Amino acid sequence: MTPLVGLLKAALLALAVGAVAGFGLVRLGAPVEWAVVVALPVAALVLLLARLPRATDIAWSPLPAHSSGATSVVASTLASRLDEASRDHDRFTSRVRPRLRALAEARLRQRGVATLAEGRPLLGDTAYRLLTDPDATMPNPRALAEVLDRLEDL
Repeated sequence: MTPLVGLLKAALLALAVGAVAGFGLVRLGAPVEWAVVVALPVAALVLLLARLPRATDIAWSPLPAHSSGATSVVASTLASRLDEASRDHDRFTSRVRPRLRALAEARLRQRGVATLAEGRPLLGDTAYRLLTDPDATMPNPRALAEVLDRLEDL
């Protein structure tokens, strides 16, 4: 989803919540001016909350150049996120697969391949299906490691 679409949806949600709040206040007997004054901050708060990242979103960042105790924390966090994705199809389709797809597309572009469909022979059927099939699920750790190794070898 592009940021403009996300902003538009958030703005529409905020407008709807503000309108409902204002209408509710008018129905309870508040003057229209006061209903507007109260509904505007409510709408602004909804807009702010809708644009904030969710607490469960992963902050993907490159690994540090040297190994430290923090690296093991990052690895265990990643392992727990992948475990959650293996049990929750929505997490896999909304968080893991887009990142794997972006990685595969970047590796293919380095080889001069424009699309995933053109790169299917390089990716192999397992990786291609994982990246493109809407019904694909999180593979087991061994299969995921094979897909990542294949991407690394591109």
